[in-house]
Amino acid sequence: MKSRGRARWAIGGLLAGGILVNFVDRTALSVASSSLATEFGLNLSQLGFVLSAFTWSYCLVQLPAGVLVDAFGVSRLLRAASLLWAAACLLTAVASGLGLIIAARVLLGVAEGPSMVGAAKATAAWFPVGERGMATALFDGSTKLANMVSFPVLAFVMSTWGWRAGFLFGAALSVVFAALWWWGYRDPSAHPRLTPEEREFILAGGARDADRPAPGGLRPLLRSPLVWALAVGFACYGYTINVVLTWMPQFFQTEFDVRLLHSGLYSMIPWGVATVAELAIGGWLVDRLVRRGRDPRRVRKTVLLGGLAVGATIGAAGTAATPLAAVGWMSLSLSGLAVAAPVAWSLPGLLAPPGAVGAVSGLMNFANTAATAGGVVLTGWLAQLTGSFHTPFLSTVAVLCVGTLLYCVVLRPVRACRAAPLVPAPGS
Repeated sequence: MKSRGRARWAIGGLLAGGILVNFVDRTALSVASSSLATEFGLNLSQLGFVLSAFTWSYCLVQLPAGVLVDAFGVSRLLRAASLLWAAACLLTAVASGLGLIIAARVLLGVAEGPSMVGAAKATAAWFPVGERGMATALFDGSTKLANMVSFPVLAFVMSTWGWRAGFLFGAALSVVFAALWWWGYRDPSAHPRLTPEEREFILAGGARDADRPAPGGLRPLLRSPLVWALAVGFACYGYTINVVLTWMPQFFQTEFDVRLLHSGLYSMIPWGVATVAELAIGGWLVDRLVRRGRDPRRVRKTVLLGGLAVGATIGAAGTAATPLAAVGWMSLSLSGLAVAAPVAWSLPGLLAPPGAVGAVSGLMNFANTAATAGGVVLTGWLAQLTGSFHTPFLSTVAVLCVGTLLYCVVLRPVRACRAAPLVPAPGS
């Protein structure tokens, strides 16, 4: 069936914009980490706990966020959340002490909790399976684009006007997005600019706009070994990429004694390469191969496992002799992880039982952020203990090996397009 209309891609762009703003907000503290450490007298281990404050609160709201997205829909939940993003950034900018900064970061974690889960749910509702790779790469690729843009921009803002100005900048972006979201997002069933022809096209292609909350909530999902394999596999990916995200500016400043602005510029390059790789391979190429008749399971499995294998090259970054060598290894590693990401995020929309896309996505992101929070603290402790980032970067290689094995279980060969039922049907 030929597509009629482009409303779904406008929605895809809006979702990507929201994730972009999210990651600018959360990246600001990483860019400001050296300034905070100096102002409040923090060592690397203590700084790790401050940096992880966002992650812990973000982690704890993932399970309820997934259930709430299924129950109330993406539109209403993210309307309220988007206003809280701005409030949290503003509170950080005006905080008079470290305790208030931590409290504001906790609030930001709660407010941004539904974002990625909501994007996965909205993508499953708005896009047919044959376009799911690019649609997922749009919102997940925004996380990499945000890191590419936000590091140098925030480094410039903070170097020029102080670290608090970076959070005022994030607050202004959040207000702009909140207005756009309130005006522009509706579910497909209620969108005024979605033509009947385009609606028929996306539903015929496997979009899940008709999903309603699954009976039993989280209970049947929590009893499924495959759901847990999916969640922990995603956590292994998230552990690695978020350790790099959080500590990259500090890594360049500590290992190579570069200044804040230069560390932002060095950090920009790997994320730019990763953004291009994700859109080109994890998005466009996956969709093209599926539409041309290749086995969807085999395509996604190959891209996912291959990306994780390339991501393991992060272990070499800690031994790099120059900043440019470190940039090269990080670019290769993050490109592999970025290619794997849209496949991983698309799995709930492909494999979850009816009405449980948000819940499965929430469980995945819960495991992801729990691993991230622990990884951020562990990385700071290991760097403080050993005097370098070599050991913490090597530890991520072992974590990725575990994730690769778990995804092999989730994506084991079956006859149908779907890898395996995550939750057995009643009576089976």
